[in-house]
Amino acid sequence: MTPLKLIACDPLVGLPRKPYPWLRPDVADLQGELSRLQITAAIVRHRQCLENFPHWGNAVLAREIAGLAHLIPAVCLTPDGAPDAYAFETAFRESLARGMRVGWISPKEHMFSPRPWCSGPLYAACAAARLPLLLDYRQVTLDEVDEIMTAHPTLRLILVQVPRLGRHRSLYALLARHAALHLCVSSAYSVHEGLTDLVGKFGHARFVWGCNYPEAEGGASVTLLTYADIPDAARTAIAHGNIERLLAEVKS
Repeated sequence: MTPLKLIACDPLVGLPRKPYPWLRPDVADLQGELSRLQITAAIVRHRQCLENFPHWGNAVLAREIAGLAHLIPAVCLTPDGAPDAYAFETAFRESLARGMRVGWISPKEHMFSPRPWCSGPLYAACAAARLPLLLDYRQVTLDEVDEIMTAHPTLRLILVQVPRLGRHRSLYALLARHAALHLCVSSAYSVHEGLTDLVGKFGHARFVWGCNYPEAEGGASVTLLTYADIPDAARTAIAHGNIERLLAEVKS
């Protein structure tokens, strides 16, 4: 079998406050994993955006992956923008001008509401720029996701770390209600024939792939996609085609 071209959409690099006893999840380690698993590229978030300060973490990530074209920085966004101006529109424009192609938010860690009354301008800006926005499933309720997508139906929201809950009744309902909602599938969503069922019901254009780094062995995610009972065109789209299209469609 010819190896898939894989682009991982969910890696998180950087040392946590409580270190992993078996792992140092820095950029060098991530590159080793990408090489071992034959993963072509990755969208990367930095833990310092969570452990320290989001905008400082963005700067750390930019320094650490400088010159590594296969690592695509995800810019951590907050509704208040960046210091010293704390004007979201200004910070967003500046990030786009610097080449931002994907963003992410972490409402619980940064203590803001993901609901549109607080974060609406952020979602509106992402939607207008066609910017993919990563959001960890564990940072939000599904009712909040429904509110977000109802208020901003063209927002390209990508849920990562979607858990294995069998046939996820609420998630299926959300996918049916909101055409712009995307999922990142990895070993976290290792439901028996789950990917086959998702593709059969919703097509393949709304799913991207993740390796679940550093939380799990990445080979499980590779296996999940490689051996899923889906058409080869769907496998290729999920492996890299969908995220490449989303990144290419960002308006600067």
